[in-house]
Amino acid sequence: MTFVQFSFDELLLYPLTLYFTWSAWKNQKQIIALLRKAWILLSFPLWCLISPLWAAEPFTAFKLALYVTLTMLICFQAATRLTPRQIMHAVLLATSIIVVLNLLNIYGPGGRATGIFAQKNTMGKNMVVAWVAASAVTLDPGTLRRYRWAAAAVALLAGYTTLLSGSATAVLLVIGTGLITMFGAAILQGGILRAGRMAALCLMLGASLGTLTLVLPYSRIDPVEKMLDTFGKDRTLTGRTGLWAYAEQQIAKEPLLGVGAGGFWRYRASPVVKRIYEEYYKGPRDVFNFHNSFYEIAVHQGMIGLGLAVLSALWALGQVLRGALALATMPQIYFLAQSLAAMMRTGTEADFFQPFTIFHMLFWIGALSALGVSRDR
Repeated sequence: MTFVQFSFDELLLYPLTLYFTWSAWKNQKQIIALLRKAWILLSFPLWCLISPLWAAEPFTAFKLALYVTLTMLICFQAATRLTPRQIMHAVLLATSIIVVLNLLNIYGPGGRATGIFAQKNTMGKNMVVAWVAASAVTLDPGTLRRYRWAAAAVALLAGYTTLLSGSATAVLLVIGTGLITMFGAAILQGGILRAGRMAALCLMLGASLGTLTLVLPYSRIDPVEKMLDTFGKDRTLTGRTGLWAYAEQQIAKEPLLGVGAGGFWRYRASPVVKRIYEEYYKGPRDVFNFHNSFYEIAVHQGMIGLGLAVLSALWALGQVLRGALALATMPQIYFLAQSLAAMMRTGTEADFFQPFTIFHMLFWIGALSALGVSRDR
């Protein structure tokens, strides 16, 4: 249900919310023990909780703050109750069902190009989650062989569906995470500090740098321009740079505190928003954003909120990277690939730190899992 929204899903989501709240209370000792080492992850949710004091839409800001806090609480709960491999398998199970249903919807009678998703970007994002989990399980020696073969099939279907989405960001993430996962399985898994692996790594880096040194000075092809042309994009990234200019103007007006969640995109109350909607061919009922997580956070939570979000992300990324290098298991490499995908996507999409977004929840869960495993050892 965190992958696909559907009509009346709140009838299931609200009871699940109550269950997770009760379960977290029951498991509070383990959560508090983990919280002592990972308190920084609650800094941004706490900032959101006090933001209604100055927000343009206090009720909306408070509701979103509660959702963000609950989302982080669920991440703590998952990290304390499940092993990294169990989390990886759970994600694969859920996404496998979604991948199959999505393909059946695309190619079934009256199928839609975006399948069961409302937009191509949403479909691409969720297919990336499925791809990362499936490719990691395929290469995981700790998983039974028959499940690894099933995961390989899901990975192929997820990769194919990502291509169907036409989302440039999603396609690039599939390629990037695939390379990271294969590199992790071949070099990082089991420990990198071995003579053979260090030699292979140095050889790979030397060959890559040598090739670039020889080719780039004589190349007349702009790789960025070529990549944008491939996906039908231009230097403005489909108008994103214009949106960012509007965001910078708003940040200059409310630099420290921002306008609070829901305080900017108010069509009826803001002439600027009306102008943006007209320029980007949006209707009054459409939901829009700046297509950049850092701009979106800075506008609504101010530079203080942005600073807390960036510090949380850097801390989490450090924990995930340490887990992949020190623990060197396939589940930790999976979290590394998923986390890097989440961070790369923040530059073109605005849902970082949005509540109940599994794409980023796995980032926080991965950091907490790496911290929890090392603490247990």
